[in-house]
Amino acid sequence: MPETPLVSVVVANYEYVRFLPRLFESLAGQTFGLSRVELVVVDDGSADGSVPVARALGAALGLARLRVLPLRHQGHPGPVRNAGLRVARGRYLLCLDADDELAPGFLARTVAALEAAPGMALAYTDYVESGPGGSRDVALPEFDPDILRTQNPLTLATLMRREVFAASRGFLSATAYEDWDFWVQAAAAGFAGVRVPAPLFRYNHHRANFSWRARLADGRAKARIVVDNKYFFAPEVLAWARALLRGEPWAAPFRRGLIPRAQDVAALRAIAADVARARAAGAPARAVGS
Repeated sequence: MPETPLVSVVVANYEYVRFLPRLFESLAGQTFGLSRVELVVVDDGSADGSVPVARALGAALGLARLRVLPLRHQGHPGPVRNAGLRVARGRYLLCLDADDELAPGFLARTVAALEAAPGMALAYTDYVESGPGGSRDVALPEFDPDILRTQNPLTLATLMRREVFAASRGFLSATAYEDWDFWVQAAAAGFAGVRVPAPLFRYNHHRANFSWRARLADGRAKARIVVDNKYFFAPEVLAWARALLRGEPWAAPFRRGLIPRAQDVAALRAIAADVARARAAGAPARAVGS
């Protein structure tokens, strides 16, 4: 048994015992030898029996190392993931949620991608989005840090060199889009990524997902990413984010899942000015953010 595993998989769990068998089955099916894999399951104070189930399922996998860490309830996945990442020993780190699933070749192909490209720090795949309405394959773009300035193309299931976490502030609970913020931190630090063009990760979409509930706080969540990574964004976008957090009427949240560009911020300001002029003249005007 190797003293230092090659890969550490960190799973954040809260009240998801019903999903754990599928996740562990997907780990058992990996073509990558699990004797080189450490599994760290961090439980956020679940009361549904998740901890003993995770221990039992993990013990059957033939892992290099298994750790199950019960925490007091945090209420946010960021600090739960950070706790697992801090104790992980692997050269490569992968975060998952307990309702995720990996296709058999996920670990083998993402590890191979990073081993073949020493200048790359992140490896990600296309994915399958599965929900009540069915499933669809989602093809992701090639890595481009500029995309992260407006949207998040990366899933949580992105394999990273441990240096990425070491250079970061971790997954921050200041924003509901903590994974987007984390990848922005990585890009701002100069880390680049490589795409594996195959749907090797299954994201199970349901209303209990933290990411689904995060959409309710979309505007403020995006603004926090900008404010907390201010040098990564244009000054106009930073002004929008600060104004939104202050509640200034012109700073509309913009479209869900999208951070405005500098030209979009200019358009929002123009619409707000138009609204103000129309109100002063007693005429109808466009709604801000339309």
